[in-house]
Amino acid sequence: MNFKFKFYGKRLIKNMKKIKLTRESVAMSDDIDAPHFMEIEIQPNWKITEILKYIIKSKYLPKISGGKATWSVAINEPIAVLSQESSQSPMLICYPEYPYQGTMSFVNIENIHFNYHAQKNPIDVFEVLREFKIK
Repeated sequence: MNFKFKFYGKRLIKNMKKIKLTRESVAMSDDIDAPHFMEIEIQPNWKITEILKYIIKSKYLPKISGGKATWSVAINEPIAVLSQESSQSPMLICYPEYPYQGTMSFVNIENIHFNYHAQKNPIDVFEVLREFKIK
C-alpha cells in the first residue's frame, strides 16, 4: 500500500484527504479575486461539523460589514447553513456524521461550495434548503 504521511506539530497524520473549496463573491470588489478557490487537507475520518469548523477557522469565508453574512454549504446538494454571527455552530441539513466513512450516509467529498445569501436570516435559508432531499 502507498501511504502519505504529514507531520502537524508533533503528531503524525497519515492519509490526509484533499478537498477543493469554492465560494461566491460577496461584493463587486470581491470579484477581483474570483474565482475563490482554496484546497485544504483534512483527516479522512472527520465528520462534517469538524470539516466546517476547520474551514471557518481558516478564515476562507470573508466577513462583511454589519456581521450578518449567511452561507449555505453544498456537496452536490445543500448540507448546512452558516452565518457570520454564529459561525461556530453550523445548522446541519444532513446527518451529523455525514460523510463519516463507514456510515450509511458516507459521501466521498472532493469539492465543497459556499453560496452567499447576503444578509438573509439564516433560519429562513435553512428552512428553504432542508426541503431538498439528502441521499
